[in-house]
Amino acid sequence: MTAQTSDEEEILRLHRDWYYANFNIDIPLMRTVFPVGDENFLMFNLNDHPYFGVDDLANLWSFYARTDRWGLCEDYVLRVDVSGDMAYVVSEGNFPAWVVRDEEGNALPEDQIIDRPAYYRSTEIYRRDDGNGRAEWKMWHFHCSTRPADDEAPAAKTEKDSAAVRGLGNTPYSTGIRTEYDQALETS
Repeated sequence: MTAQTSDEEEILRLHRDWYYANFNIDIPLMRTVFPVGDENFLMFNLNDHPYFGVDDLANLWSFYARTDRWGLCEDYVLRVDVSGDMAYVVSEGNFPAWVVRDEEGNALPEDQIIDRPAYYRSTEIYRRDDGNGRAEWKMWHFHCSTRPADDEAPAAKTEKDSAAVRGLGNTPYSTGIRTEYDQALETS
């Protein structure tokens, strides 16, 4: 991979902070990734529902903070691309998850780990606009969906096309960038 530009570095920092905020359900850190204003952010969440604006997402996270717990993502960036004042990141990975309350909302005697990690892929759209017109990179759209287990071969392809063989984040023409959380750990 070629050296990253300062814009790519900033986009990858926001990407890292986004995933690190998920791990801790850190709402203040999560808010720093997105533009201000409810009309400026749209998410298609891994839970299959849309969220409109950072306050809507913060309400969801407040709910999850009472019911669930997530481990740190093993995340790999397949692509980061910056063109003028727009950019996007495509990544894939997985994270462990636990249920901490039953369906009635009662605390479980101990956290129940979900059988397998949550496998995801995501696309993030960035603009150099903080929502108030200042030239600051922020994530304006996030779309996350499930992905198959690493050893599953895609339809019409062979076992060699599985994530386990190609390696998370890798494509036929590039090697993925593993999201490292060292700097996030130092500032939290």
